Amino acid sequence: MSGLDYVGLDELDGTHGWVVTSGFVNWEEDVAHHMPRQRVRLGDESTSGQGVVCTVFNDDLVLDEGCGYYLVGVDRTYEPRDEVQFSLFENSSIRKFHE
Repeated sequence: MSGLDYVGLDELDGTHGWVVTSGFVNWEEDVAHHMPRQRVRLGDESTSGQGVVCTVFNDDLVLDEGCGYYLVGVDRTYEPRDEVQFSLFENSSIRKFHE
């Protein structure tokens, strides 16, 4: 998938740049403004319930709660919230593997 390195959710720390990861959408947060258009938490067995925040800045991508995805995006930090985020931008892609 895309020639990028695979990085597990538990390894995302804001330093890897563009990578492939996978996870399930545990919850979706209502975003009251246009960008990011969606904010969700991704989780799997490695995240121990914590999960990773995923922000979607691409109008063509929508993540559904409860579904599993392979995702191509950017491992980064968001300083105002002091959090690691996996972000989906214009060149990002997703592929659903579980509904």
